[in-house]
Amino acid sequence: MQQEHQLARPAMPTNVVEFPFAAHPTTPVGQYIRLGETAYQRLGSMLVEGRLPATRVVVDASRISHQREIIRAFKAAGAEVVMDTKAAELAAHNKFGGWPKHAPWGAMNPGGPIGPEFFAAKRADDIFGEIARCAVEFGVDAVLAPGHFINAKDFDGWFEVDRRSCEYLREALDREGGSSIGIDYLLVTKHTEINDAAKRSEFVAGLDGLPFDNLWLRASGFGNDAGPLAAARFLSALHGLHNLGKPIISDYLGGLVGEAAVAFGAVSGLAHGIGERERFSASGWEKPPAPRDGQKGGSQKRVSVPGLNRSLSVPEFEVMCSARGGKRLLVCPDRKVCPNGIGDMIADTKRVAAHEALTHLATIAAVPDQRRADHFLEHRVKEVDRNARQVKNLKPKKEEAEQRGVDLERLLVRLADHSDKIGKMRSAFEHMHEEKKDRPHRARPVCPRRDSGTDIEIGQKS
Repeated sequence: MQQEHQLARPAMPTNVVEFPFAAHPTTPVGQYIRLGETAYQRLGSMLVEGRLPATRVVVDASRISHQREIIRAFKAAGAEVVMDTKAAELAAHNKFGGWPKHAPWGAMNPGGPIGPEFFAAKRADDIFGEIARCAVEFGVDAVLAPGHFINAKDFDGWFEVDRRSCEYLREALDREGGSSIGIDYLLVTKHTEINDAAKRSEFVAGLDGLPFDNLWLRASGFGNDAGPLAAARFLSALHGLHNLGKPIISDYLGGLVGEAAVAFGAVSGLAHGIGERERFSASGWEKPPAPRDGQKGGSQKRVSVPGLNRSLSVPEFEVMCSARGGKRLLVCPDRKVCPNGIGDMIADTKRVAAHEALTHLATIAAVPDQRRADHFLEHRVKEVDRNARQVKNLKPKKEEAEQRGVDLERLLVRLADHSDKIGKMRSAFEHMHEEKKDRPHRARPVCPRRDSGTDIEIGQKS
């Protein structure tokens, strides 16, 4: 009887149109790891150790002469390599005399910033030719077109200069044998400019038709430390740039806010360092750097705390771990990353930070697009909120703090403030998601792969 029933079933009509896909699409996420100007050697070591399976990296032109072997290693592993020209820093009074001056074109204006006159179409020194020849020599896959802080107080025409520079760089690359090298446009502006609908329209109109693949957005005054209101407004505003039809890469953004930008479909990818460069500010760039009076520079060594979305100085981390229940909440639970617990986290802070950055974004990337926000809120945000509330209630001994020179009272206040901020961030993201449900889903552009190697998923070992 069962067989007769099956044979009696009518054939499928020939005019039925099948769905284009059986399941919701899962688009890749572009994660660009900035190698930086001081951390690149450690990150290169992590690559050969199999601990930095990055598929896209950014090298700074200021240090590229020291990174030839590292670039080869990443390319051999199948990674795409993008070069930052450091044009924004070289034009700033506060920045041009530091690391950026070591870029091959950093000495074009000895003792001063490289201003707009250097980006004219035809000059004897030809900065575009210099950039193109450097890109070809080191075999990078793409170059960030020279981008400057367009809200600079000493010159208000940078946007037009940068637009023309994108075209001049394309001509120079083609002329110097780099026709296969891609260009990404770098827009550096105040984050409040992106929140303004009229300014967004100006950007879209001004960038339309230029020869670039991805739009990189470096928003001054915004980063992983953004408050709930600022984060919600900015991420919502980013959707207004989608009319350009180009993938958007949020530069100098990582952590929970960066993950939210991906989960909510505001951007196609992120660019950030490992435990650094997760926030950008051009405040004070027009001022000369303050004299150091013989003091050494550099920042205090910090430990990225898994599941907390913040870091602590080494003494602060040790103090909080000494509290009852502290190790359970603060120490990396993955013994493949930290087989010796606290000691490994302190000795190799980059390893933990890299694991955090790659793992969390890989988790989002594995979820179908339409479910990413739900998954992000239900798992990642809820976990960070819970951990922050538990960590703020830890009770370290005052003697432990005094022994390590830590102001315990101030530390606990900061942790309480962090917990409060994460709780409000969770509410803001949940509200964003409820509003987003009422709008039709719109697929965002996918970042193109421009390397000659094999494409590998974020979080996999090459």
